[in-house]
Amino acid sequence: MREWFVAAFNSNPLNTRVARSIVKTFLRQRGIAEENVWDLEIAINEALTNVIKHTYGGDQTKPVKLSILWDGEELVVFIRDYGDHVDPKLLKPRLPDPEREGGFGLYIIHKVFDSVEFSNVCQGNLLVLKKKVRGRVC
Repeated sequence: MREWFVAAFNSNPLNTRVARSIVKTFLRQRGIAEENVWDLEIAINEALTNVIKHTYGGDQTKPVKLSILWDGEELVVFIRDYGDHVDPKLLKPRLPDPEREGGFGLYIIHKVFDSVEFSNVCQGNLLVLKKKVRGRVC
């Protein structure tokens, strides 16, 4: 059975905390292993933070849409923003550098998810994250 969860909120960083809580609850209720829940929660938080910080330049009033699709074997996360188009070629993860603060978001996202697809869409950008992960089929 395919299950969806969709949330729309403004780009206030406090809303990423709410989104993390929702993601965690959604995954736990479907019996996904706790270590996967933690990794997925952190990676999704990084993606949302990147939208707020980079696409919206910290503007806390812009719309963000988070959609989660789960079929018992694969989790697909869609993060939609309505900012200026971003060149997908510029979104390459960097290896962690202990001398640098920050800048690990894309690295974390690529490490956690099996597939990371970024595209420009009408009036914004769409990030699609996929991960094979087992849980209970509800």
